[in-house]
Amino acid sequence: MAVLVEELIRSIELWLRLSKKSAPIVNPNLDPVILVPGIAGSILNSVDDDGTEERVWVRVLRADNEFRLKLWSRFDPSTGKTVSMDQKSRIVVPEDRYGLYAIDVLDPDLVIGQEGVYYYHDLIEQMIRWGYQEGKTLFGFGYDFRQSNRLQESMDRFLTKLESVYTSSGGKNHSY
Repeated sequence: MAVLVEELIRSIELWLRLSKKSAPIVNPNLDPVILVPGIAGSILNSVDDDGTEERVWVRVLRADNEFRLKLWSRFDPSTGKTVSMDQKSRIVVPEDRYGLYAIDVLDPDLVIGQEGVYYYHDLIEQMIRWGYQEGKTLFGFGYDFRQSNRLQESMDRFLTKLESVYTSSGGKNHSY
């Protein structure tokens, strides 16, 4: 039930944001940008064995219970990974909006249409006004901040993101 309420809130907030906006100017000549957050700056979802997915970080409704149940973890020295204490679930980062959803507004306020904890939201909005376009020149890379960035699978995810940005942006390749 709580998942349905959160989905409803997210849908209404998205509708309110979209209804306020005019068509943004798109500048296809801009170099692509990937926004990468710092520690605890990505939304994390839990996926249970049955495929049920729900937000666990940052979470508005039932926060303490879901945090303890799904996000508490332990370090496994044999793999170098942080693993969930709940054996029936795994933690994933949502990829909606080309990775931007996971880093945009971390904690939506309970007042519909208002944001509580902005992270990259203002920067994303400003970049869109400058002519950046989600999925063409503007991308996000959320990650499970509990994991080491030295893990090969973390590096592989980042490489995959870089390759998709390169392809989506029409093969732009600039070094600075």
